[in-house]
Amino acid sequence: MIDEEYIEKKTIDTLNNVKYNDSADYIDVIDVAKKLGFVVGNAGLERDVDGFILIKEGADNILGIKTDKLIGVNATQELAWKRFIIAHEIGHYILHYNKQKDRGMYAHRDHKKGKDHVENEADFFAANLLMPRNKFMEKYRQLEQKHLSREDMIILLANKFIVTRDMVERRCEELGLIGE
Repeated sequence: MIDEEYIEKKTIDTLNNVKYNDSADYIDVIDVAKKLGFVVGNAGLERDVDGFILIKEGADNILGIKTDKLIGVNATQELAWKRFIIAHEIGHYILHYNKQKDRGMYAHRDHKKGKDHVENEADFFAANLLMPRNKFMEKYRQLEQKHLSREDMIILLANKFIVTRDMVERRCEELGLIGE
């Protein structure tokens, strides 16, 4: 079981630390990554690999790119999924990298196959980063007052936050909005 309260707090702390503009319509996850010192880019990856994070503290470059922190996303994915991958990798950085004993190097690759505890934590962090609780609840309530169908609400929320409809459905479940 993941500690949702802790992860939500770490997400809020991250947005506060990068001085994120709360009035923006959606979270610019690439901007967040850059403010954390990452270079983000598309990568030619195998079909079953979503993305990766590489950290090599103090290095001049990683894979020929002038940085010591790199996030790569599978170039073949759609925008909403790429945003989730980037947020997920930031989650690994915030939640798992600092817990390592040897913090000089960190490498992680995300596969589409089964999820473990660490992957579930990074997924929950990503959902909180892309669809912060208060902002998501506010938009959900606004749409609810328009008496739209559940499907229309999900599509509008997915478009608003630039995420997939599955991500919106999962976020609704996490926030107890299912069946309302």
